[in-house]
Amino acid sequence: MARDNWRLAYHLMPPDGWLNDPNGLCQVNGQYHVYFQYAPNTPGPDGKKHRTWGHYAGPDLINLEFEGVPFWPEAPDRDGCYSGSAFIHGDEIWLYYTGNIKLAGDYDYIHDGRESNTILVRTKDGKAYSEKQVLFGTKDYPEDCTRHVRDPKVWEEDGVYYMVQGARMNDDSGSVLLYESDDLFNWKLVKIIATEEPFGYMWECPDYFELDGEQVLSICPQGMDAEEFRYQNNHQAGYFFMKGDLRGTQTFSEFTEWDYGHDFYAPQSFVDEQGRRLFIGWAGLPDKPYGNPTDARGWENCLTVPRVLKVKDGVVTQTPVEELKSLRFDEQKIDPVGTLVLPDASGDAEVCFADPSAAWNISIGGGVTLAFADGVLELNMSDAVGCGRGPRKVKTDAIRDLRLMIDRSMLELYANDGSIVFASRFYPDDPEEQEERALAVRFDCPGADITAWQMKALPFNEKY
Repeated sequence: MARDNWRLAYHLMPPDGWLNDPNGLCQVNGQYHVYFQYAPNTPGPDGKKHRTWGHYAGPDLINLEFEGVPFWPEAPDRDGCYSGSAFIHGDEIWLYYTGNIKLAGDYDYIHDGRESNTILVRTKDGKAYSEKQVLFGTKDYPEDCTRHVRDPKVWEEDGVYYMVQGARMNDDSGSVLLYESDDLFNWKLVKIIATEEPFGYMWECPDYFELDGEQVLSICPQGMDAEEFRYQNNHQAGYFFMKGDLRGTQTFSEFTEWDYGHDFYAPQSFVDEQGRRLFIGWAGLPDKPYGNPTDARGWENCLTVPRVLKVKDGVVTQTPVEELKSLRFDEQKIDPVGTLVLPDASGDAEVCFADPSAAWNISIGGGVTLAFADGVLELNMSDAVGCGRGPRKVKTDAIRDLRLMIDRSMLELYANDGSIVFASRFYPDDPEEQEERALAVRFDCPGADITAWQMKALPFNEKY
């Protein structure tokens, strides 16, 4: 069998079939668990319709192994085990998720024809799972909600358990439903969290946490009008800083996008046993208007690398976890105007700019360019390599530093200590007879200090 040169080295991806949202991220008893939306053996459009969960687990974030499918759709989730989260209770993982049901008939599936159940499954070891418990469902949601309520995220604060769920209201505005519980089984609605003016028609994949003294509400708003420098994807992912009592009145900061690339959605965070707030997103989008040609090869999509979140200078910064540096080898110093060749098309480069306001240009594989000039950082792809991915732009006065992570058909770019991030898929020319994945990265960055490495593959990915 010919090698698939678009399969990834150090990003988690499905062994086959369709992958989307990360779910149930946690660490317990020294073991990391990464669950995700999964449709085995079914990439492409059909994979979106019959989703269950997949599961990776391991002693660290490098040595993760695929553990298979933890549960399959049944009566309360017959049309899909949708997204959810993990809560560590004692030495057990409690998984909360949305069970999707679509009724047969002439429905719009917004105001009728759909049911969504909030379901709990428990496990001690990530191998044996309890029976599913339906905690509440469509009839229990507020009357002014549509049938789109999903994606529970659970946490504990001051001895009280809380849950947020994303919702679409009947007036086509997005919101988050806040629930509380004293036993993790019985949940009571506390309030509906929403901005004063409508902000998109649906808020998916909510996540609430406190970080460095700030209250952060992460959401994925759908229905935002595109602008030149904001909301450039068909659906967005970002966060508000909030002020005030969680249970009472709150104010919202301006919305900040997590990632300005073409392929980022449905992120989820968790705190590991080192006390880090870790963050993983789906390197993809629902309903995206551009191509992903790997479905013809039997698989589709991947997750971003795990990122560490911190608050710095009024924004949440994202930096790849330190563990990824253990995959580096063959360190090289690259001339400011020079070329890096990656024989396996996977690498990691750090660039420090002598003049943060000066213009520069980086070309990746001939079909991708990243450039900074006149206060604009811009990512561009040729149509052949980007499969329809257009330009992505961010306004910024200066670029001080850049982390460039390249992984065969995946890019992650981190600028200014991770305050600006791009995640995008790209598909270098890959004729069937080509056995080498070699990729050239050409720098035109006068005065910059550039260090680069090749990257080893994750043990799981080396099997493919």
